[in-house]
Amino acid sequence: MSLGQPADLRNQPFFLAGNSRSAYLLLHGLGGGPFEMQLLGEFLHGKGFTVQAVVYPGHDQPTPVMPTSTWQSWYAHVVAAYEALGRLYPLRGVIGFSTGCCLGLYLAAHYPVEKLVLLSPYRRLYSPWYSLLPLEVYLNSLGKLVTQLPRLSSPINDPAMARLATAVGFFKTFNLGAVRSANELIRQLPPLLPGITCPVLTIQSRRDQVVDPHGAWELHQELGSERKRFVWLEQSNHVITLDRERQQVFEEVACFLAEG
Repeated sequence: MSLGQPADLRNQPFFLAGNSRSAYLLLHGLGGGPFEMQLLGEFLHGKGFTVQAVVYPGHDQPTPVMPTSTWQSWYAHVVAAYEALGRLYPLRGVIGFSTGCCLGLYLAAHYPVEKLVLLSPYRRLYSPWYSLLPLEVYLNSLGKLVTQLPRLSSPINDPAMARLATAVGFFKTFNLGAVRSANELIRQLPPLLPGITCPVLTIQSRRDQVVDPHGAWELHQELGSERKRFVWLEQSNHVITLDRERQQVFEEVACFLAEG
């Protein structure tokens, strides 16, 4: 898709069958939806890959107020989709975005994942004052008193795509209980990372204003994979699948998946 064209974004799960023996599960971010993975999925399908994008429990209803949901329910849904793909495709990989990366890592620690792609992985939230007051501490404390925070615009530096993403996304609030649950999942990951040995591609923007970019690099270094590649972006915000460098993201992912 040309960067000059408007996108027809849809916030619905999808399955696009390709002509390869491998299938790839696409996992969206916290409070987001399949629209975050749609253009990447369509690009990969155009290259012959089979892709399936799921939507987690608590993310599947068009309501302005984001419901409470937990990482355990998201992960159970991911496992069910992964196992269903296994009845059709002998090789399965995972492409995660943000919190979807955490779910993909947890899956790769417990199931045979062929390849793993991490896009803007969520290890900790971005804050220029993180060493003084980690945002997770603030949000976890606040979330016991306030259940929702207003959602402003999408974290995308491309203005046209930001408007489209904001329009198609379901929620106008952010559920702090769900944030706490995502942080619980993140705390499960450190001891599992050295045991993840499948090939991994990580792509992260230096200008991400949602997650700490350095967290992605730390995560990359801790993975046990012998075949792993890290790519820095310079112009995008958090949703790199829809932002100014999305074409580079698509091509990097397609090249990685095509490698023997």
